Amino acid sequence: MKIKHFVLIVALAIIIVVTAIIFVEQPKENSNNIKIPILLYHDFVKLVPDSAPDNFNYINTPESFEENIKTLLDNGYNFMSFQELNDAINKKIELPKKPILINMDDGYYSNYEYIYPILKKYNIKASIFVVTDNIGKELDSKKYLSWEQCLEMQNSGLVEILSHSKRHVFYDKLSVREIVDDVKKSYKVIEKNLGNKSLKVFAYPYGAFTSKTVWALKINGIDMQVYDLGMNYYNNFNKNYIKRINIPCEMTGIEIIDEINNTN
Repeated sequence: MKIKHFVLIVALAIIIVVTAIIFVEQPKENSNNIKIPILLYHDFVKLVPDSAPDNFNYINTPESFEENIKTLLDNGYNFMSFQELNDAINKKIELPKKPILINMDDGYYSNYEYIYPILKKYNIKASIFVVTDNIGKELDSKKYLSWEQCLEMQNSGLVEILSHSKRHVFYDKLSVREIVDDVKKSYKVIEKNLGNKSLKVFAYPYGAFTSKTVWALKINGIDMQVYDLGMNYYNNFNKNYIKRINIPCEMTGIEIIDEINNTN
């Protein structure tokens, strides 16, 4: 009887130990497989036109953007900046559950007029990649941000202003020297107007890159490079090959979540 009792105690102890190991190890495994989606927006309009030359891939409405944000927040997503993402990758801070980033390319005035108030309303962070030659201008009926507006948004602590190049050209068509010169000049003018950047992130215009451009920018002070569509994963995050999900006109928050779940 004593032997049976002893065997029962040992078996129970083994079960408890195995269960504890599984419980402790499981979160680590899950954290390594966390998706890091980066949502890409461009320009925003109050009234959607009847037709668009880009098939509505590069415009959206502020109402739709706010619906996206509310839905993502309601579903437990945590908005991060690139600085926070970099710190998490470098193990300086803990990566939150269901991390997500918001990007806007080109530096349109609509980002300030329509989107900045929404960011303040929900206290969420976003990054704007600007074409520095376009700052303060109106081109092809498109109005761009001013440096004063960029500084105001940056000083709020909610918006990072990063480089989308100096001229918005196809980088895969340029020489390595031209590419490095363009990006360096873009960050030189950004820092002249907004102060020094401890983290330099570059988003390629048109997603056009080559292995030479990636290598050249990496060794010339660019900490992160963004140039493809798809999903990022925490366990094998590559700072020089960051992917995003483009959000077309009036895509709903639930559709975005479905896209995140189905994108590899």
